[in-house]
Amino acid sequence: MIERSRLRGIVTPMVTPLRQDGQTVHEAGVQQLVERLVQQGVHGLFVGGTTGEAWALDDEQWARLVRFAVEACRGRVPLYAGVSHPSTAGAVARARQAEQLGADVVVSLPPYYVPPSQADIVRHFQALVAATTLPVMIYQFPGIAKTSVALSTYAELAAIPGVVGAKDSLCDVTEFRHMINLLRGQGQDFRLFLGSDVLADVAVLLGAQGVVPSISNVIAPLLVEAYEAAVMGQWERSRIALTKVCDLKAIYRVALTESFFDGFIAGLKCALELLGVEAGPPAAPIPACNAAQRKALESLLRKGGVLT
Repeated sequence: MIERSRLRGIVTPMVTPLRQDGQTVHEAGVQQLVERLVQQGVHGLFVGGTTGEAWALDDEQWARLVRFAVEACRGRVPLYAGVSHPSTAGAVARARQAEQLGADVVVSLPPYYVPPSQADIVRHFQALVAATTLPVMIYQFPGIAKTSVALSTYAELAAIPGVVGAKDSLCDVTEFRHMINLLRGQGQDFRLFLGSDVLADVAVLLGAQGVVPSISNVIAPLLVEAYEAAVMGQWERSRIALTKVCDLKAIYRVALTESFFDGFIAGLKCALELLGVEAGPPAAPIPACNAAQRKALESLLRKGGVLT
């Protein structure tokens, strides 16, 4: 069992490198990305999340991803495995397999497709805890799960041994402040992460343990600097790093369509390809960047000092 104190800092929600068929998880690409991120100082890796196109991975490809990531990581940083599934049974099966494959933590949305009640959410996480000895983290993303985990439900879940924390992608700072007060107000060691690219300093100031920034796939050193500066109270240094991060979020807009996810996923993967990581294309139906978009991304990365 991993020490809870290691669940902190910049946890990169990895893209899932795919072969050119847009379906098969690319072992070499996973290895390259894991090595790059670990060497750049991230504090953890999260596979099988939203940034990792979890919706596009069948059970075989999901297992390949977790196995390749565990093998590449070699215990150097905690490996968080997303086990989210429309059903509790599906999430439980993946949680058991994640433990067998060597993951350190499992992370789950509430069941989705059919919006769950708060009581359904509690039963879901009780089933996950019963299925694995690994620590379990709650993943709050109402845009996908179609419902929010209420504060009272968080309190109920935090009382379950084995539920160790939450990744909050709602990014409502006021609500997150209430979560901090409720879940850590009596000194409880409940690990709280903001799923944000640009709020590392705010997260630390509020008392969170870390952030889960998608853009750290491409610019991890800036996020690590921002977080570590904030931990040391060097707020201006943190602000400067995050200002650069804000500028580089233009990566998401290069291939933007009416769907945010098109530009978000395609931009990250193309940027990584330009940096020498075999990230491959997005899974269908999201299109890969075209030649003009690739050139625009290259210019952005050069201007931001990421590509020389």
